[in-house]
Amino acid sequence: MDQCDLFGEPLPAPEPEPVVELPLPPLAAPCAFRNRSNKPCQRLARDPIRLDGKKLRSHGRLLLHCPIACFNGAAAEEIDALAEAAE
Repeated sequence: MDQCDLFGEPLPAPEPEPVVELPLPPLAAPCAFRNRSNKPCQRLARDPIRLDGKKLRSHGRLLLHCPIACFNGAAAEEIDALAEAAE
């Protein structure tokens, strides 16, 4: 931080930092990538939800349709544990 003399010329205003816009990750509907146990699901949602041919968004995030099999299925951690046990 720079400090100027009380009676001297004020320091020039600092340059504003550039704002970096990051793309928001998609959001699964209706589950938000959570299964019925409220744990992270297998993230099988791939197809965008469309209305009149337009892809739906929520607060800038693309909405993806999550199949009910993913919602009813095992959590992602359980799938990983089963895969490790099989090896």
